[in-house]
Amino acid sequence: MPENKRAVGGEKERQAGRYLEEQGYVILEYNYRTRMAEADLVCRDGDTYVFVEVKYRKSRAYGHPLEAVNRAKQNRIHMAALYYLEDHGLIPSLTPVRFDVIGILGGEMTLIKDAF
Repeated sequence: MPENKRAVGGEKERQAGRYLEEQGYVILEYNYRTRMAEADLVCRDGDTYVFVEVKYRKSRAYGHPLEAVNRAKQNRIHMAALYYLEDHGLIPSLTPVRFDVIGILGGEMTLIKDAF
């Protein structure tokens, strides 16, 4: 039976969330979505709001998961961040924000802070 990609993706996002909590992040929200954009994880790292994209690949057959976060995906995450900040009464120009990416390849997890 083929794997349910949404279920696998959700599990990998929760795995990434646990890893980030071990690194001192506070998870604010999983799968923040608007009609136009989404962020896999919204966290705080100290005073900084961190929007995290999680990419998973079983193998390198389709490249490393970190390579999948292209410019279009980055733009959608930026949009999600703006919506999130405004939805929570925060002023984007006055709120420290960072964009991190977690790549999971098989069982190996790589965190890139301030990825874009």
